[in-house]
Amino acid sequence: MKTIRLILTFYKSFAFLSFLITLVCLGLLYGFGKNGIHMIQVFFWFKIFTLAVIVYSTNVYKKNEIYYYKNLGLSRLKLWIPILTFDFLFFLISIIILASNLHETQPGS
Repeated sequence: MKTIRLILTFYKSFAFLSFLITLVCLGLLYGFGKNGIHMIQVFFWFKIFTLAVIVYSTNVYKKNEIYYYKNLGLSRLKLWIPILTFDFLFFLISIIILASNLHETQPGS
């Protein structure tokens, strides 16, 4: 339980930005309508790229904070793997749900 609380505390520092990027991708997909389904690959790589930038900048600018978590028994991998897995799965599931709903509601499909 302590580990989960520590991971969530670390995630709070950039969760808003990550969810904002997911919402922008969902908004663009919805805005393009049925033609947006062809842009899912672009959104996928955009999310991967932005996650990489978030990881890099967090590792650089919050180096002392990462040492704090390491002293509590959490390595960088133990911090990043659950966070990135949750964030990317949330992104994929929401993209899939929106794309399937757009595909069903469009006339002529």
